[in-house]
Amino acid sequence: MTQDADTRFDLPNLEAVFEALRRGRHVCMTDGSLYTPLKSHTEDFTALFAKLGFELVHHPRDFFYFVDRSNFTDLSARMAVFVFILIEHLADRGDAIEETVMSRHFRPGDLPHLTVERYRRLMREAGITEPGEVEQLVQTMERFGFVNRLPDESFTFRPAAYRFLDLALEMPAADRTASEPSDGESTDRDQQAVNND
Repeated sequence: MTQDADTRFDLPNLEAVFEALRRGRHVCMTDGSLYTPLKSHTEDFTALFAKLGFELVHHPRDFFYFVDRSNFTDLSARMAVFVFILIEHLADRGDAIEETVMSRHFRPGDLPHLTVERYRRLMREAGITEPGEVEQLVQTMERFGFVNRLPDESFTFRPAAYRFLDLALEMPAADRTASEPSDGESTDRDQQAVNND
């Protein structure tokens, strides 16, 4: 038996869930009263939000967010640059990237973002030049559900950070694939070399 529309969209904690998602929050298990209704009624929330013009995504890492495929904001770019720099720094040190990002406690003052010239340049292009602005960005990332700030002023990444982490980890593989010739190209190149001999 199917529910009628009024009953179907009488969803628990709807107003708070919608407001959090509308403001850009990424909702994961630790968000309790926001997460539980979304997890229990995913299809109904998805259908309702679609009627309102919002696309609800349930990420494979078990968090929810609204996606806007038409708009990549300056703030999104700043957060992406922040995460990509951290990933590059960890990779250069030989750390296991995913495990380190998702399990370590980080302190804004200990981050490499403003200590290495290449990173400073990237941060400057993203509009961040001062340590206080890095801390402010971490606070913003907390508001959007990417990090959890702790009383000792350190922070940890939440599951939503996989939006950036997955993208960053896919990029080197994509670069390698783009730079490798296809079988047809390789055969053509080999044939030209033979002909030139």
